[in-house]
Amino acid sequence: MNKFINWLTSINAPVWVDPIRIIVGSFIFYKGIIFANNFESFTENIASVGWVLVAAHLAHAILFIHLVSGIILALGAATRIMSMVNIPILAGAVVFNYQNLLNVGNYMELDLAIIALLMLILTFFMGGGRFSLDYMRKKREMKTTA
Repeated sequence: MNKFINWLTSINAPVWVDPIRIIVGSFIFYKGIIFANNFESFTENIASVGWVLVAAHLAHAILFIHLVSGIILALGAATRIMSMVNIPILAGAVVFNYQNLLNVGNYMELDLAIIALLMLILTFFMGGGRFSLDYMRKKREMKTTA
């Protein structure tokens, strides 16, 4: 368990990870804003899959997760945790878009969903990068223990 926690908090990501993390975090936040502006049709979209009873709750959860974790991910705080929270949501978007289950004003095309999912997976494995709050926190911890 300690190895997993050490890996979660590691800061050995290359510099090219930072733009990917910022782009995917900004994109997720942007999609949260789009969902908030079209909340009724977003809820109808979820209900059209057959989840009528949980559509509003699921829509609120996805909206909240996108808005909060998009900002946190773009800043690079708790990068792997925020990526891990968003991966199932984007995986669901890929599956529903691939099967054409979303029939009320499709908000995310399949190619964008796949690209965002791949970027999230990459961010999960690579971490926050050197220009992230995770990196600054870890460096400060290393200085105080040395």
